[in-house]
Amino acid sequence: MALLALLVQLAAIKAPLGDADDARRALLLYSYLLLLAFVALNLGRPGIAIIGAGLLLNFAAIVANEGLMAITPETILRTGPLPHDAVTGEWVRGSKDILLEREDVRLWFLTDRLVWDPISSVIRAFSIGDVVIVAGVIVTLVELFMPRLREEPSRPANGAAAQP
Repeated sequence: MALLALLVQLAAIKAPLGDADDARRALLLYSYLLLLAFVALNLGRPGIAIIGAGLLLNFAAIVANEGLMAITPETILRTGPLPHDAVTGEWVRGSKDILLEREDVRLWFLTDRLVWDPISSVIRAFSIGDVVIVAGVIVTLVELFMPRLREEPSRPANGAAAQP
């Protein structure tokens, strides 16, 4: 389910859906609903619950900005030049973002407003929700690998496996 959601999100960002972005917005919202359903089915895992919190923060920002994640020209300019085809009020090609002036952004504090030295040409900015999602992924990876470390049988000094 999570993989399907990520593929839907990739389609929303990269598919040639034309200039009208209604389909793009719908796909992005649908991908978040799939991801949130996956989280709901896996709430017993603390890392997944943390990922879910980050997804909810991003989903709130996306819903508040009519189906796309808002980003301001000032935020983009902190990472490099504005894309040559960027138009205020429209989808930023190759992203999940809509370019909005700061005063037009709803839930600005949850949108793509954080920058770190340009990570790549793909990742221009990120949100608080993205930070929470990364924390959840780290916790999930630790959860997956730590039990394996604890389960390894202790070995005596001579290298033979310990007898139960």
